[in-house]
Formats: sequence, C-alpha cells, structure tokens
Amino acid sequence: MGLVRAFTFSALAVSAAACSGGTETGNPSFDGQLSYTGYSSEPLQIGVGADSAGAAPELATVTNAWLDLDAVSFSAATCSEAGAALQVPALGIGDHAAGKHNVTSFTASAGRFCAVELPFVNVDSNTTLPAGAPEGLIDHALVVSGTLADGAPFSITSSAPQSVHLVATNGVFELDAALPNTLIAFDFAAWLRDLDWASATRSNGAIAISDRENGALLEQFRANVPSGIELYDDRNGDGKLDAGSQLLAHGQ
Repeated sequence: MGLVRAFTFSALAVSAAACSGGTETGNPSFDGQLSYTGYSSEPLQIGVGADSAGAAPELATVTNAWLDLDAVSFSAATCSEAGAALQVPALGIGDHAAGKHNVTSFTASAGRFCAVELPFVNVDSNTTLPAGAPEGLIDHALVVSGTLADGAPFSITSSAPQSVHLVATNGVFELDAALPNTLIAFDFAAWLRDLDWASATRSNGAIAISDRENGALLEQFRANVPSGIELYDDRNGDGKLDAGSQLLAHGQ
C-alpha cells in the first residue's frame, strides 16, 4: 500500500539562469509566475482532500501537505555555456493539498534554461505559523497527513531534504513573454510509493512517521521526494496541471 492519489499544488518556477546569454543586453524582460501544486500520478490509488470525494477506492487520501519552500533558482549549471542565476522569491509556508493556488510573481530576462534548484527550509522555532499549520512543522520542512484506506490517520514529519535539483527534460527550455508561467508539481503518489504501511508501528490506531517513530518509512519517504517533483509550463496561468501541460524539468 505505497501509492497515493494526491491533490495538485503548483509552483510556478521562474528563477532561471540564461544558458546562452539570457541575461545579456537586448533580451527583453517579461513578468512571470511560479505556481506550486500537489497532484497524484496514480489518481485511482491516492486521493487528495475534497478531490477524493466520490472517487474509486484509494490506498490513501492526502488531506494536507504543509511545506516551507525557499527561493527557487534557475541556473545554467548543466548548460554548455555559463550563465548567471536568477531567483524567484521564496514562497514560504503553504498547504499544497487544500485546493489553494500558491504562486509567486517575478520579472526576468527572456532566456534558455536547463536546471532548477528547489530548496526546502526548516521552519524556525520563532516563526508564527499560518492558520491551520501543524505545530509539528516547527524545526521541520514537510508535514504530510491523511488517512489510509482502513481509516487509520497518518502523518509524515520531515526535516528539510537536500535542495532538489531538476534537470531540463529536453536539455533546455525557454521562458519569455510568450511562455512566462511555470508550475512546480509535487507528485504525492511518488512520495508515498513503496512505503510499507503494514510494517508501521501504530499508536491508538494512528501512524506517525518522523525521526522518532517509524524511521525506516521516513527514510523511504525522503528518498522518494526528489523524483516526485516536476516543472511544467502553465500556459493559462491557473496553477493547475492540465492535459496539455508540457514537462519542462524533473527532479533527480
């Protein structure tokens, strides 16, 4: 029971490094958006929030996915030519499984990009959490919670993983006034893949996965996170994965 049908949260990633002079004089600037959304690549096996109502039986339902995200940078680290990095301001703390459109606006020079860095950050103990955020997010970067098919509630609390490196699917992608918006999608099915729920220790019927409980499952979850993060175009700027969304970069 490792796959999950998740709710989509989008992250318009537009911090980029021009691979071939994207920041040189003459390249027009444009206004873009970086959106964040949660979804599931296994829609029949994982539900997300209200989206799971009336759906086929799931292995799990993700009800909340609280993340603290730092500034996103698009770099030319894997390009054949060096380029300066651009950054999209940090989104900060947000719930990406509640149907909200999490988005950051930016201005950048048109250019060709080939790599994206998405850093998570641990919430500082002095931070005032937004309404609804779990206290467990303090000193951590991710709290994912939901319910298994047998009705057991679960929560996964993790400190910040290493910065997730996304590489361009076709070697390079372009951002300009014609394509200014992008979306970072978190695939909850990939994040929960291969978690051995049957082996988990339960307390009062609930499963808590953290650095203090069910540590082996936490390590599997952390190993899954990078491959479950992707960058798509967002042509209509709605922060949602559409049937025609083009995959621009994927996590490693």
